[in-house]
Amino acid sequence: MGTGPLGLRLLFVGALSCAAAAWGAHGARLATEFGGGRAQVGTQNSVAITVDDLPGALPGDDFAYGDLKELQKINRGIPAALKAHHAWAIGFVNERKLQVAGERDARAELLQMWLDAGLTLGNHNYAHDDFSNTPLQKYEDDLIRGEVVTGALLKAAGQSEKYFRHPYLNTGMTMEVKTAFDTFLKDRGYTIAPVTIEDADYVFNDALGHALEKKDKKMAARAKKEYLEYVDTVFDYAEKESAGMFGRQIPQILLVHDNALNTECLDALLEKLEKRGYKFVSLDTAMADPAYATPDLYAGTGILWMDRWKLALGMKLDLSKGPEPPGWAEQIFEQMRQERQKE
Repeated sequence: MGTGPLGLRLLFVGALSCAAAAWGAHGARLATEFGGGRAQVGTQNSVAITVDDLPGALPGDDFAYGDLKELQKINRGIPAALKAHHAWAIGFVNERKLQVAGERDARAELLQMWLDAGLTLGNHNYAHDDFSNTPLQKYEDDLIRGEVVTGALLKAAGQSEKYFRHPYLNTGMTMEVKTAFDTFLKDRGYTIAPVTIEDADYVFNDALGHALEKKDKKMAARAKKEYLEYVDTVFDYAEKESAGMFGRQIPQILLVHDNALNTECLDALLEKLEKRGYKFVSLDTAMADPAYATPDLYAGTGILWMDRWKLALGMKLDLSKGPEPPGWAEQIFEQMRQERQKE
């Protein structure tokens, strides 16, 4: 999962760096430079699709290895939906989930499915470590450990590993640790993959998994329906934030997960985005926008990048304003995580 240990809870619990104050004075200038202070008319919105937790995100437990047949279904379905909509995407890999005796080659083949579909892969840390409670040395070691299979597959496809996504979006609880790891990434040729929109698919995936376990078809249908409705909610919010911060619509970077929910719903999600006027672009293209040069001055529990950028732009950071998934799904999510999630 790319979000908080029990899902993305945009809780402002980390200490903010004193550097934020220094940058705050430049906020108005930065916003003017990046956005021109007014909305751009006639430009098409764009979004890069990023998919976390390959080769599979299972209900209730970020660390579960999963059943091979179920993972094969997921990793056929999601690339097929992306390919049908001509949507470039990158899948971020936890290589620990490849290490199942007797299944290593078959699980590596799950990653190959992405490359065969014209997609690419990135590093999501070997063990899906949470940087808020993992020592820097282990976090660095697990990044290297997470390159072995993915790097070989990319090399055979004429590509190289370029992007790293922090599990739970935790980039470091102090600015000192954050800066040290940023330097480590740069030295190894990595770029951090930001996130500007997440759609809480992990919550709805747990609700769907619970429904399937209970053979509750009504609940399963509700989980999928309300997931797609929530997609509109978070895009509405992100578009409003973009206009307020940059005076225009920046290219968005969407985080979803490699799970059963998206196997069933990604086609409809992508169609929904097309109807909203979005075109699908690569992560390279999205990040070429000058908004992504805004400094990230935040240290603390993982939050989205448009919230992080507010520190550099001299804006108020109020994490209570963002949308939340429906309470019934949240309740199932919390219960399943308490019962199944490893400490």
